[in-house]
Amino acid sequence: MKYAFIVNPASGQGKHDNDLIPEIEELIAGNPNRDIKVYYTRGEKDATVLADLIAAEADDKVVIFACGGDGTVQEVANGIYGHDNAILGIIPVGSGNDFVRELGKNKHNTGDYRKLRNIFDGMPMKMDLIRMSWIENGEEKSHYITNGINIGFDGNTAILAHDLKRLPLVSGTGSYLLAVASNLAAKKGQKLRITADGKNFHTGELLLATAANGGFCGGGVWSCPRADIHDGLIELLAIKDMTRKRFISLFPKYKAGKLFQIRGLEDFATYTQAKNIIIEPMLGPTMKFVGDGEIFETGVLHIDVMPKAISVLIL
Repeated sequence: MKYAFIVNPASGQGKHDNDLIPEIEELIAGNPNRDIKVYYTRGEKDATVLADLIAAEADDKVVIFACGGDGTVQEVANGIYGHDNAILGIIPVGSGNDFVRELGKNKHNTGDYRKLRNIFDGMPMKMDLIRMSWIENGEEKSHYITNGINIGFDGNTAILAHDLKRLPLVSGTGSYLLAVASNLAAKKGQKLRITADGKNFHTGELLLATAANGGFCGGGVWSCPRADIHDGLIELLAIKDMTRKRFISLFPKYKAGKLFQIRGLEDFATYTQAKNIIIEPMLGPTMKFVGDGEIFETGVLHIDVMPKAISVLIL
């Protein structure tokens, strides 16, 4: 077994370098008989290119650790897709670290994945990916998502949080909550036509829509508590427009993963699980949204589940 660390120096506002790099160096020094290498990203999509090259050149099983946040995990997953010898590992040093919560025994404590001494005891397990595709300049584009897609209020909040977390003293969860407060003032949602497995799921205005593989977003908001990254299904949630007062009253339960415990849920939310989803913007030719914290803008979006698409290291 070989091991490779792909480090995104920009993750977590760059504050992890003081701890992570010396820990990796110590790990290498303490395990001279193991093949361990370290790579650094310099820009967007570098992690995808590196992961693809590492997997292609390895003559054995290789665990490729995404050392960063959800965006870095997504990039590494895109790089190893199609390489049967590659296993996705995660060292969560980003601002949100939402996807790794799906891997832990305690979904609110991802500490085991930050301890490098644990990595040699991990076991690979197959997991699903979400494939999203769209037409851009006459060509079909596609991308793989590990955690989830957020459109409308949730997506707008994540986009704003992406900028806010660059500010000093603002954490991943803190940036999300600040963005919630800011976007709540405008209460800007979307108008979409959503089809799930060939059936109409929603048509018209909504506050937010989520198509998820994992259950968390926004640095610990447990928006899809029934999510399972091994079940071959996508969580699909749409929340209708509502008053600010009602949204504020419901948000604590939504954040805590108690969405399905809310009385009268069917009055403001629609939920299903699906294998194929189509989302069409109705306010213009394109829509802006986030996938694993990364910002996208497309026209009609096709979303498909890829069952057991890659292997991930479970600790």
